[in-house]
Amino acid sequence: MITHVFRGRLWGPVGVLTSLGFLVHQRRVALAEQRGAQGQHPVDRSLLELKMVQIVFRHGARSPLKPLPQEEQQVEWNPRLLEAPPQTQLDYAITDLTGSLKPSSPAFDSEHRKTVLKGGMFAGQLTNVGMRQMFALGERLRKSYVEDVPFLSPTFNPQEVFVRSTNIYRNLESTRCLLAGLFPHPKEGRS
Repeated sequence: MITHVFRGRLWGPVGVLTSLGFLVHQRRVALAEQRGAQGQHPVDRSLLELKMVQIVFRHGARSPLKPLPQEEQQVEWNPRLLEAPPQTQLDYAITDLTGSLKPSSPAFDSEHRKTVLKGGMFAGQLTNVGMRQMFALGERLRKSYVEDVPFLSPTFNPQEVFVRSTNIYRNLESTRCLLAGLFPHPKEGRS
């Protein structure tokens, strides 16, 4: 069963079901707003209260896990592709579920470090494109849950947000970038 989860056989249907659930929700909201526009009893959104949000996401764009076939070897994976955009920088600490400092990294990261791609990059690393993708997702979440619906505080509050990730470097980096977009640093000169 666990091997099926890691091979992606479970995540595909979960993603499809989540997308379908979201589409059904969007359709219901649209229909409710149409009824309100047509003089029928609309949904009074002031009576609704958001209780919890769960967000599940995969890492951003990464380097391949294995060298590409020979005919695709024109691609070079330069280590400059790993440079983090400044806006994604965020101070954080990694702990295990008991609160102890960062647990040892799993064998996946050390296995990927054995594979060096053409250009010098290790396999399976989050690229700066992936970092920007995750930062943009964090910005969209901020718009939804801080600005449009004031569900979260504008600054990180550990009483409101619980973050969990596998201890694989690209996933930790993806999470860091998402949080940097969701809770950006204050601009200089502003409080």
